[in-house]
Amino acid sequence: MKQRTMTDRFPFRMVGLAMAVFTMLATTVVMAQEELGGIDAATGKGPTIIELYQTSPIINGIILALSVFAILFFLFFVATINTSTLAPCRFVDDVNKLVLAKKFDEAAHFCRTHQKIFVASIIQRCVENAGKDHSVIMDMVDSEGKRRSDILWNRISYLADIANVAPMLGLLGTVLGMIKAFFAMKFESLSASSSALSTSIGQAMATTMFGLIVAILATFCYSIVKSRLTRSLASAEEVVHSLADHMKRGDA
Repeated sequence: MKQRTMTDRFPFRMVGLAMAVFTMLATTVVMAQEELGGIDAATGKGPTIIELYQTSPIINGIILALSVFAILFFLFFVATINTSTLAPCRFVDDVNKLVLAKKFDEAAHFCRTHQKIFVASIIQRCVENAGKDHSVIMDMVDSEGKRRSDILWNRISYLADIANVAPMLGLLGTVLGMIKAFFAMKFESLSASSSALSTSIGQAMATTMFGLIVAILATFCYSIVKSRLTRSLASAEEVVHSLADHMKRGDA
């Protein structure tokens, strides 16, 4: 039976659809609320987070969806990126037994039936070329290892992409809010224009604040996942090199 890693079971499409529906519902509800006012003169309190969200519900809804994506990606990567998933001990032990017994054809077939495991295709290249020089085998290992690791690096880059997109969306919301505020000034009296403009600018800056919060969160998560992936890849590389050394000693 083929072993499936958790990385291949993540429902990207279903989560994307759920986030889209959630954003649309949240935006619809918020757009029905009253418009944000300024600071309460009696209490001196500013607007709440919910009121700030209402200033630009569409863009803030997208930013909210990105924050949920970032958290889901982070939890998924933390749960799946480790040595036990990239190079499961049971799989490695079974391959080692076949290699030590010089059953290279069986080892290659065993790796082909477990292609979902990160080190499987790398070890397969080793055992399929067991009769070649050790340096040639190591070049193949490095090439295949780079190809497989690039796939993982591309996957975790989703967090970096969110960290880049979120503040730009926030800035877009701020620019749109500023444009709206300046065009609305012509409908205000001179005495009220200054107060209205300051309130409108404050409202417009809310989207930038939300975008920066999500960007900081995503950057922090990406840093943790990147460090975790680096350690896991180093462990997987050690496993493959150990198996290649076993093959070399067996030929000696």
